[in-house]
Amino acid sequence: MYPKYFGLKEPSFSIAPDPHYLFLSEQHKEALAHLLYGAGESGGFVLLTGEVGTGKTTVCRAFLEQLPEGVEVALILNPAVTANELLLNICDEFRIPVPEGERSVKALVDRLNVYLLDAHGKGRRPVLIIDEAQSLRPKVLEQVRLLTNLETSKHKLLQIFLIGQPELRRLLERDALRQINQRVTARFHLRPFTREETGDYIRHRVAVAGVDRPLFSAAAIRRIYSCSGGVPRLVNILCDRALLGACVTRSSQVTPAIVKRAAREVQGESIDKPPRPAVRPGFAAAAAFVLAMIAGWLGYAWVSEDAAGLLADLLTGERTLSAAAPRAGEGPGEGAAPESPISLLVASDGAADGAPPGSVGLAASGEEVPGEDAPIDAASADTLPQIDPARFEPDALAETLARIAMPESDALRLLLLRWGVEVESLPAGDPCARVASFGLGCERGQGDLDELRLFDRPALLRVQDAGGARRFLALSALDESFGTLALPSGDELAPLDRLKSVWTGDYILVWQPPPTGSALIGPGTSGESVRWLRDLLAKVPASGLPASDSNYYDTELTRSVRAFQASRGLVADGIAGPRTLMQLHNAVDLPGVPRLVRSSDASEPASTEPTEP
Repeated sequence: MYPKYFGLKEPSFSIAPDPHYLFLSEQHKEALAHLLYGAGESGGFVLLTGEVGTGKTTVCRAFLEQLPEGVEVALILNPAVTANELLLNICDEFRIPVPEGERSVKALVDRLNVYLLDAHGKGRRPVLIIDEAQSLRPKVLEQVRLLTNLETSKHKLLQIFLIGQPELRRLLERDALRQINQRVTARFHLRPFTREETGDYIRHRVAVAGVDRPLFSAAAIRRIYSCSGGVPRLVNILCDRALLGACVTRSSQVTPAIVKRAAREVQGESIDKPPRPAVRPGFAAAAAFVLAMIAGWLGYAWVSEDAAGLLADLLTGERTLSAAAPRAGEGPGEGAAPESPISLLVASDGAADGAPPGSVGLAASGEEVPGEDAPIDAASADTLPQIDPARFEPDALAETLARIAMPESDALRLLLLRWGVEVESLPAGDPCARVASFGLGCERGQGDLDELRLFDRPALLRVQDAGGARRFLALSALDESFGTLALPSGDELAPLDRLKSVWTGDYILVWQPPPTGSALIGPGTSGESVRWLRDLLAKVPASGLPASDSNYYDTELTRSVRAFQASRGLVADGIAGPRTLMQLHNAVDLPGVPRLVRSSDASEPASTEPTEP
């Protein structure tokens, strides 16, 4: 209906993976590079994961469209089968004849082994691709692992690509499947589009369908990104419905209002907030009685100043009982100290607002802590005052941390100050897009504090969502017991156990890319990026890489990169990505790079599981 109205050759936002509409963002190109590189390797697993609708199948089809010479592919689209059925499917894909009476697991593996040896002798490289691999049963997955045991004295005969949803990563983390996890030689996790990529994607599909004028306003694209989260499949569905809505209303362009109606239709529910239920009289009376008892316990002097505020806050859910302790610097007969964003955290940047530099601040327990002239480091961490558990509920700090978390753009501005970059504002949709203009880059990941210690960079920590909003804390320093948080009002210390209780595990690191701007340097790369990598790696004492002006990523460089990655707990795939480059910067102590760990051995690798390059 709408293609004719807008002059499109066909519906441009079908969810079918049409290669004619192929759009590869930067991360999709990196994912494709990992697959192409893996196809040239000998044995092992390549892991590609991503949320539903982020383009895993698109990357897989792009790989099949540009297969390297000599590669033969068996593609399994439905892995929810038994081990015997999977082996039969693999034999069918490789066109291996299987007689009717020889379909046991042993017979199938034997025939597959004969085929692989023959392919190896002819210089062919068989690759097994299993899509939706999170559906593999553990026993079937173990049978897949056994296929990698088919080998000669020098080469593995089969390369296996596992493509699936994030559940696949968690499946491989099981102790029973650790042998598979250890054989993964390359990993990549696809994330949704940024707001800019969402706009480029929409304009690309409209242009391919034959229209060169903007069918979506800039505000409509922002609304589409907000509703879809940048997931390509959801973008397609919303755009398709929005174009239909514009056609029905005889509009020449999709507007935010049209997108809002389309989103309501697609989601199948009203986006209006339900009315807030009224407080029942019986509950209010019970709450008043409890508050009266609390007031008596806290003391008349404090109650007379703050009980009314506490009552209002508790009834509206703004304050919890655990957060109702005396503010730092307050006591009977004293004036209230100025409001602090974290009344329960130890202040690491001095006393209350207005206190002179070097003055002594007060913890919630009433103990003294050093001011600006006495910074807290790892050596003095044991002397830091602790929150008295008999005085405060354990969740008070966690609630406070979640409350002071900021939007990504605000937290990133504080993090950039550690790099000597001061900026008045960053785009709210994708603040990391602006970071490139400062010669820096963003690296997103998921892990734990040990992983952050490994990369040793100040980081943004995503906290649990409140009402669907993405909120972050800026972690600027880390020791064994406390993390230092950067806030607009100054730095504050937070105990690590409370920090971990609100952290989702998602983080963002700011790092310094090579002068050429390349974020991925590996086999097939040439030019100044390779020379820069050689020079940097040659400065690592244990690398053994001689100085050279070669601009080719040869076998010797690949071997040196792999050895360095293995020594640092990274996946030894020979590709220098952001994580490998960060570790190289740490190893040579590159000047001007802020560090997260204050101890003198910050450059030493932490004990951690292999992570992406």
